[in-house]
Amino acid sequence: MVVPPTTPPIRIPDEFTVWAATDIHGQLEATQALLREAGVIDSRGSWAAEPATAFVVCGDIVDRGPASLQLLRWLVQLRAEAPASGGLVALLEGNHEIQALLSLEGDPVVAEAWMLFGAGALLESAGMTADEFEPGVAPVEVASRLASHAPDLERLLRGLAPFATWRDTLLVHAGPTPGAPSMAAYAESVERLWIRDAFYASSEPFPTSPAWRTFADAGIGRVAFGHTSLPASATYHDGRAINLDTARGGHVSLARLSASGSFEGIPILTAVAEPRRATDPTYTPDDVRAWDRRLPPHIDGLRAAARAAAAR
Repeated sequence: MVVPPTTPPIRIPDEFTVWAATDIHGQLEATQALLREAGVIDSRGSWAAEPATAFVVCGDIVDRGPASLQLLRWLVQLRAEAPASGGLVALLEGNHEIQALLSLEGDPVVAEAWMLFGAGALLESAGMTADEFEPGVAPVEVASRLASHAPDLERLLRGLAPFATWRDTLLVHAGPTPGAPSMAAYAESVERLWIRDAFYASSEPFPTSPAWRTFADAGIGRVAFGHTSLPASATYHDGRAINLDTARGGHVSLARLSASGSFEGIPILTAVAEPRRATDPTYTPDDVRAWDRRLPPHIDGLRAAARAAAAR
């Protein structure tokens, strides 16, 4: 049975300084280099930030890059260390984490997409060899083998939160969804992990238009997100939204978010990313659009059925 997530959204105290990154996809060395530069970790990779500092990853920790499992494990360790020094690490789910998790749970539709969009790097980081996930092996079988190689992976993936909030800022993988009936419904639906231009290129200004009323009513006026890769970070909605997914530019970005106002001109550190796995399957923009349409309703349907079964 596909079990719905139970990790709640994270509320970051207003007085915290917030550093945010997203779509870091197995880039362990680049991520650690940025956090050292920002003073968040020390030379050993341990938490070293000033009290009242938060580090937020807006999803897509795994797949594509060279150290997917190692990065996830290290971030979870960092999350455990931070509170002792008055800090906080918020690890949010992305569409790649959901794809990996539901593949481990045995869903063939999600597993097919997961293999297409970069799962090979996660498999290799867990010690699997190419013959264990060659094209002739069913994706669900691949996921079963991964569970044997990395028995902690499912638990780690289940510990990710749907989104975080800080002051008037929503931190989430892909963005707000227009017409969301409530923040609880927003957290429940995975559309927040796939939405693209229906948020950032919308002609309806965020958060003042009726489409975004749920977010405005919750006190949200700004958004930090990722998912749609760009050559460099970019702002939308008159600086109230910032996309920090810069993988298309070949680097990882870490931003210190402003406490109020526009995100234009905020401090952003960058580090060169290692090349993604050369033997990943090829896909087209049409493939991306097709799976963007197919996966959210499919996953929401699976989870609605699981909740109904659990309630009986």
